[in-house]
Amino acid sequence: MTAPQGDHVLEQEFDRVVADDPTVDRAAVFARLREEEPVFFSETLQAWVVSRHHDVREVLRDSESFRAVQSGPGAPPYGRTYLHMEGREHAKKVGVVATRIRSRNALRDGLDARVHDISVRTAEALTHGAPVELRREFAMWIPLLAITEMTDLGHEESFERWYRAVGSGGVASVNNPEARTRALAARDELESFLAPYVEERRRNPGSDLISSLAAAEYDGQPLPLSEIVSSVVFLLAAGVETTERVLTSLLRHVALHPEAWDWLQERLDDEDAVAALSAEALRFFPPVNGLMRRTVSEVRIGDTLVPEGQRVCLLLVAANRDPEVFADPETFRVDRYVGQGSKQFTAAGEILPFGAGTHYCVGARLAQTEMRHALRELGSRVARIEPVGDLPPDEGFMLRCPPSLPVVLHTRAEVFA
Repeated sequence: MTAPQGDHVLEQEFDRVVADDPTVDRAAVFARLREEEPVFFSETLQAWVVSRHHDVREVLRDSESFRAVQSGPGAPPYGRTYLHMEGREHAKKVGVVATRIRSRNALRDGLDARVHDISVRTAEALTHGAPVELRREFAMWIPLLAITEMTDLGHEESFERWYRAVGSGGVASVNNPEARTRALAARDELESFLAPYVEERRRNPGSDLISSLAAAEYDGQPLPLSEIVSSVVFLLAAGVETTERVLTSLLRHVALHPEAWDWLQERLDDEDAVAALSAEALRFFPPVNGLMRRTVSEVRIGDTLVPEGQRVCLLLVAANRDPEVFADPETFRVDRYVGQGSKQFTAAGEILPFGAGTHYCVGARLAQTEMRHALRELGSRVARIEPVGDLPPDEGFMLRCPPSLPVVLHTRAEVFA
């Protein structure tokens, strides 16, 4: 499966993107891929690469022909999760988590208030008028505390270490197999940690997520420990990763473009406006740049026939800037989704950071809630975000965001003094 003659230059440019070469123009490479080679076989990734929005969405929706990869670089290190389930089993088991983090009842009956409280505490703890690392001290803690408090497990520092190891060993391991080894070791540690909690909560259930999973049954049998651990690891990695990374990228953007921060501050009480800005951030700065699938049988993607048993790399980052779907796609527009911001956090939205079809991310509404409260609480306290030196740019191929965000936060009193 060698690429056709005449395409080597473009594929070499794509290899530079995979290697995270900071000198390559990623947007230009993705644009050429969409136009010239929307589906091609990458020798570097040993996978078919798909870049057009329509093709990516159709693959994500077609769970009969495409399944989540289960082994090798790029495969989730969680174990068997909802990604690997279909039909009745998927609906039944994902429903245990969905009722806690996706349903309107969950948001109304405590989750929204919990995330609000976490955001208030985290924002209030930030230093003003002196350098602060906003990714480590703000963007990370809101989603991490949301997961650890929902599970009622504490040990936030250990969960941070496990989450980073597991997160980097999933799709990011497609070009870094060693990261997958570290992720599997972290998963084993987490299973050892969780086992006694699961057994205790089978006997004495509470109102937390672990208790819900421990009490759940499928076909008259309790969920096995391995699946409960996989669910927690999946939520920890996917749930924290998305919000932390997109918040970091967005806050870097508004630090460099203060007019965007001003736009938000004028609309902090407008839930739709905050959702619109959050959705545009997810489109423009997708924290997960790609997803891996495998073909169940020979299948056509666009005009290309892909054999059975092949790995497929879906470039969400390229699909999210497809001019066939998004007007002026290379421009970050704060008002792009005004009037339809919340829609983008559902399977009916245009953006693809949460997938599509049956396996649309169960945590999309949680991510929206976390971003809304994080932006509102920070925006109500900080009038200006001042960069400290040259802010680090985004980095990473499959998982992408700035490695750090050193800034000085200024209150309204300081700005107008």
